[in-house]
Amino acid sequence: MTSPIQALLQSFIEGPHLIGDLPEANAFHYGDLSLPDSITDLNSNQKLGHLCEDAFAVLLESSPQYELLTQNLQVQTDIHTTVGELDFLLRDLGNGQLIHLELATKFYLAVKTENGLALPGPDARDNYFNKLQHLRNHQLKLTQKHRDALPKPYRNESILTRQLIYGCLFDHIHAAAPANPEFINPHCRRGCWLSIDECNEHFPQGTHFQIIPKPLWPVPPQLIQDIPLETWEPETSIDRCIMVRVKDDPILYFITPANYPERLTK
Repeated sequence: MTSPIQALLQSFIEGPHLIGDLPEANAFHYGDLSLPDSITDLNSNQKLGHLCEDAFAVLLESSPQYELLTQNLQVQTDIHTTVGELDFLLRDLGNGQLIHLELATKFYLAVKTENGLALPGPDARDNYFNKLQHLRNHQLKLTQKHRDALPKPYRNESILTRQLIYGCLFDHIHAAAPANPEFINPHCRRGCWLSIDECNEHFPQGTHFQIIPKPLWPVPPQLIQDIPLETWEPETSIDRCIMVRVKDDPILYFITPANYPERLTK
């Protein structure tokens, strides 16, 4: 039986990027990442972003292609001022290149509004466009703008900045066409979302739903087939978005509370 951590690690190896190349940094195209011989258990109770960073660090540390120099490096212009954090600083052992890598795992629900396409996350205070702006204007420019704040051994080296944004874009169940926001990878993972009020309209009575726990959100359906999951009933009230799968259905679904996303932004 596949363990949840093994499935998460494998998803990074197999999964497509959510965001493609950006003007500030191309997507990180790793070479020979593979599962380590021995898989160390990770803390699944931490925030999903931190869990994914720890999981990806496991793959980097076991790779013969890269040396992981540091993770979550605080960039401080002085003892009182932190201007940002580098997710990973690594070295390509093939050519000696120093790489600053920003990693994120994100999920966005395409919502059609009067003002055009909105892409909130399951927590609607997060959204694709704000994340993209912060990534391009701040995170990916840290090593350029604050070179003197880096550890001394790296200040005079050439640093290549790369980004690796995983995740899934969920179109509404009745969307006429897939959402196609700027810089989205055309081959990214896709799912569908619908309100809890729409479940009985869309799914036949007696449909068997299983809840995908948050540590498994990044994992595509084929990698969790043999992992036991909790059953969910559409009659159960929810106050947050939940991810579910349906037996023999290759699509993952987000079920949202009624009036999403307005209800979650208040």
